[in-house]
Amino acid sequence: MTLPLEVVHTQVIQPMKNLILFLFLLLAVASAVVLGGCGPGSAKVTAANKKAFDSATPDLHRKWAQAQAAGVTNDYVQAIVTLRSMLPQSLSKEQIEAVQNAISLYDANMMKAIDRGDAAAKKALEILSSPGTQMGR
Repeated sequence: MTLPLEVVHTQVIQPMKNLILFLFLLLAVASAVVLGGCGPGSAKVTAANKKAFDSATPDLHRKWAQAQAAGVTNDYVQAIVTLRSMLPQSLSKEQIEAVQNAISLYDANMMKAIDRGDAAAKKALEILSSPGTQMGR
């Protein structure tokens, strides 16, 4: 039994083309998502993030400033633990984004330092991975 060419085209070939196109697009999107988060500029604290705590309570403003100061000196434990402690508090959407971006930035910086063989960064990762410092994570 032979099917007419038109039936083969509409019922077999066209669905296969659609499937291949779908899989190609899915692969392209997945690649963009994976590679998009892996660049040198992927983790950063924006100007808007920096202003998110300008009008915050004195306690939140102090914690944000403390975390930023610790991050500048590569004190990853102090920066990340301070930021994690802020997450359970009543934060605005902008403040949550700022805290999450800062955690990502300091974590990425720490991992780069570990890759360079920085013993202090490796110790910081061990401390941050211990059960006692997992709050807010």
